[in-house]
Amino acid sequence: MRPMVLPTPLRLAVLALAVIAPAASAHAAAPRSPAPLVDVAPTSTAFRDAILTPAEAKRSALRAAPATTAYMAPDGQTVQVAFSPTYTAPDPAVAQTYVNFLGSLPHGAELSKLSMYIAPAAEVQSSCGGVDGTLACYTPSDHTMTVPGEQVDAGTGVTTSYVIAHEYGHHVATFRDNAPFPSIDFGPKYWASQEMVCLNAVGGKLAPGNEDQYYLLNPGEAWADTYAHLTYPDVGWQYTQLLKPDEAAFAAARKDVLTPWTAGVTKTFAGTFTPATGSTRTYTFSLTLDGAMSITLKGPKKTNYDLTLTSHGKVQARSTLANSQDKLAYPDGACRETPKEKVTLTVTRRHGSGPFTVKVAYAG
Repeated sequence: MRPMVLPTPLRLAVLALAVIAPAASAHAAAPRSPAPLVDVAPTSTAFRDAILTPAEAKRSALRAAPATTAYMAPDGQTVQVAFSPTYTAPDPAVAQTYVNFLGSLPHGAELSKLSMYIAPAAEVQSSCGGVDGTLACYTPSDHTMTVPGEQVDAGTGVTTSYVIAHEYGHHVATFRDNAPFPSIDFGPKYWASQEMVCLNAVGGKLAPGNEDQYYLLNPGEAWADTYAHLTYPDVGWQYTQLLKPDEAAFAAARKDVLTPWTAGVTKTFAGTFTPATGSTRTYTFSLTLDGAMSITLKGPKKTNYDLTLTSHGKVQARSTLANSQDKLAYPDGACRETPKEKVTLTVTRRHGSGPFTVKVAYAG
């Protein structure tokens, strides 16, 4: 187990940046009308997107978008859609193809929170930060995805339906809890824990939230692409091999989408010391998820019981307060070193006798 402390500056053990497919030129003429969305598997997944902060979104052209219109997905949820004013006119039939496709993706109630801005590829690239190869972006603060209004140039091998599936993965993450880690950067709880994101981030092998130089080491992006691979399982993988999905990762991702983590586990161990008994009591539990953890000892007044936490045969933490009110805490997150990490708590009597409790709260 390791406490969650990211390297500063980030020290990377692995860096393998893929070639990014170029987007349409910013000088290309915008089409006069958007095209209906067609569900097509890509032959290449090498594209970039961006997660925009509120300040970045405010500076972008997206703020000039016209009012949205609600379109109903097949399950009855509605999605707000706006078209770029550079198109001749909003096209309800085209908007409906986009919303129908979104409704076909694995989703929950978060679908009804989504807004979508459909624009020419050149405008998308400009509005989403201007980096070559950027085909879409997502703004968590207002739940808006910005996507192309036509099929991406067939020469790149990337399809608009794949890009939208990836962006919707970011939208899912926005509405999933991975406390104390931000899901948009680390991915949701079950997938991030399955993929040991916390441990690899602490080790400098991943770069949570990095949308720039280490984009392909960003687990938030790898999560979104894992989500896209739920719909397109047989296409390529451009992100770090540490996070290339297998069946276990897919199972965790589906769980995050359909039955997400909402709260941790609390256990209470109880014991007592008497003058005639020994001086230690041990208790065990297992961590299968990464997250915050706290351990609280409460013993009688005028006693001195201490608390020790061990895993993998090593002392991870110890508290030696004088009043049997010891506490160990990992508010920023405890990172498992193995998929199922056995943790041992030892209560040691230094002075006095009587009952005690140890309350443990952890992610799962």
